[in-house]
Amino acid sequence: MIEFARYEEDGTVTAGPIQGTTWSKITPATRFWEEINAWTTLGNTIEPYVEPPEPVPEKISDRQFFQQMAIDGHITQEEAEEAVGPGTIPATMAALLEMIPEEQRWPARMLIRGATEFLRHDPVTILIGQLYGFTDEQVDEIWRKASLL
Repeated sequence: MIEFARYEEDGTVTAGPIQGTTWSKITPATRFWEEINAWTTLGNTIEPYVEPPEPVPEKISDRQFFQQMAIDGHITQEEAEEAVGPGTIPATMAALLEMIPEEQRWPARMLIRGATEFLRHDPVTILIGQLYGFTDEQVDEIWRKASLL
């Protein structure tokens, strides 16, 4: 029994499982179209095509990072300015860093204070995201938005 079907960008259908596998490029001219029709007759729907999200940039500048954090309300505008200028860690971020093991605090603070760019998959970036309670998708979105600033 088919469990899913979705349209692709080119108008074809990907569906599965059909005969134990997922098939793509299904059209009215292909052999599995009858099975798709029977499946939709039972009240199932072929999902529409959804544009994939924009790629996540691997790095953003410190200005972009702190500015986006302020735009999103995670730090204040003043904290963003201080973070970019003299490298002062925003109070909310500093408080969160106090939650990590002591031997990791100083290296994390040094990286945050001295970084001129932030790498999306750097362990400190991942740590900051976890401390704020962000999902990977939320961090990706911060990177996407920040890269446009």
